[in-house]
Amino acid sequence: MSQYEFESNNEGEWDENGDIAWNEADWQKFLRKSDKEISRFISAYNKSKNDPDRLDSIAGIMGWQNEDWASIDDIELDDEQMRQLKPLDIEEVRHLDPYTIHRHPIYVSSSALYSYLRNAWEHLMRHNKKQPEAHLAWGYCASLSDGERHSFLAANSLDLGDYLLAVCHLKTAHAALNESLRINRLFSHQNKGIFEEYLKETNLRMHDLREIWLRVMHDCRK
Repeated sequence: MSQYEFESNNEGEWDENGDIAWNEADWQKFLRKSDKEISRFISAYNKSKNDPDRLDSIAGIMGWQNEDWASIDDIELDDEQMRQLKPLDIEEVRHLDPYTIHRHPIYVSSSALYSYLRNAWEHLMRHNKKQPEAHLAWGYCASLSDGERHSFLAANSLDLGDYLLAVCHLKTAHAALNESLRINRLFSHQNKGIFEEYLKETNLRMHDLREIWLRVMHDCRK
């Protein structure tokens, strides 16, 4: 909480509002709210997955703007939009959630899609008489972990304004995703129909992860 405490030399109302620190219970509540955002993305994805423009549809449902994916600093407003901006009073500020990486669209979307990939694979293997070889199972899990980790590091780099560093992390995440796609096809299941449906759903989400990252990389290189 000390990271949110500060001393102000201003006089007046700021003196009695300087301490806006959160306690542990506040942060636990914030994390539960973050998990709900991930669940909301999953619901939005399931609702829109048959839409050719599903990523744009999901962004609309989540309330994200195009700029949200790559940067929170480079939003350009025209004169009319500038005139409509109103300063927040201190009470409004006190009730706003702090901005953390948990709210970044890359974090939310990657968490949601990777969560599906892990759960789908675990479910497939739990009911699978044809258990995979150890090196394939390990390689698949490791590639999922690497892809998710580097997507999170990319989101953090975007927040810090290190756009080319974000590109490097997304390229590494992309390589891990390609490995996930390769290994995923090497698994098998006693029920051909179940396995084909599994491949269809997991490939859809992997390709959407790739599309999200490619869009962000394109914006970062402008």
